[in-house]
Amino acid sequence: MSAKPAGPISARVSLNFSFAKVVAIFTVVLGHFGVRDFGLSVWVPVTFGLFLFAFSSGYFTRLLYGEQVDRAKFWRKKLERLAVRYWVILAVIAAIVAFKGKTVLHWHSLVHAAGMSGVLNWFGIRNYSGLGAGLWFFTLLLLFYIAYPYLARMAARKALAVGMLAVGFVLAAYLQDTVRVGHMLWPTAYAFIAGVVFGAQGVRLPAWLAMLAAIAFSGAMVLLNLQGIKEWNIALITATSLSLALWLVVGRVPDWPLTRMIAGLEKYLLEIFLIHTYLFMRPTTNWGLNFLLSLSVIMVASVLVGRVADILSSALFRQRAGRG
Repeated sequence: MSAKPAGPISARVSLNFSFAKVVAIFTVVLGHFGVRDFGLSVWVPVTFGLFLFAFSSGYFTRLLYGEQVDRAKFWRKKLERLAVRYWVILAVIAAIVAFKGKTVLHWHSLVHAAGMSGVLNWFGIRNYSGLGAGLWFFTLLLLFYIAYPYLARMAARKALAVGMLAVGFVLAAYLQDTVRVGHMLWPTAYAFIAGVVFGAQGVRLPAWLAMLAAIAFSGAMVLLNLQGIKEWNIALITATSLSLALWLVVGRVPDWPLTRMIAGLEKYLLEIFLIHTYLFMRPTTNWGLNFLLSLSVIMVASVLVGRVADILSSALFRQRAGRG
């Protein structure tokens, strides 16, 4: 099987992933807000959400850019797209942190400004800055973009692609249980690789089979946990997440006005993901009301920050292009 060339992305697949990622980010926000207050845990669906974010980044990057990539041009384009946006988000976060009386003026804040928050997490370095919550994913995203030109070439070869999927799956499950960093680093990293591989090879499972696999893997995890067996959790969660991602490639999310409205929020996913933990509030004794109030503030802030970043980025790079 030869690698699939870069090409246009169908509107159906785009809607599927856009909708799924927005639902996933709401799950992440809900999980971080504290469903555990009721004795429940949403770390499993949060892991699904992180996996879908990463898989879609790998999958769509491969479809858009293909195998042969001008590395300098690719990296410059990604830097231009993300840098201003990230720094605007970080400036807002810094203002919130300072308003709350927490530390901003620390050299660790420079690490966060460089997008390298994950380095502190992964090497077990205590973060003395008020910044950094949830920013590890951005570090992983940057590392993926650095590695993409090389991953794309490897994934174009069938034997290497199969090896990347199989070995990556085993390593993700093993490392998540043995090299713990406090979040789902390894399955998320694997999702980036899996997205590139499936985008390159063009493998498609029937929608019914992908969904059946997701149900089977998640069902097996539930049954094992009922018997007190938890050793297979990470492997089964990763397998379920991959099955759901493959369903999104071939399945069909209902094309309703509400679906499209929700999917339209995808534009602000980075803002929501990075800023949400700083805007949680609990002014009442009602958990549900507190969550809805927090979510509303998060959404308004994310849209405003996203639009400001778009304006600044557009003006900056339009001006640069004019000089060029």
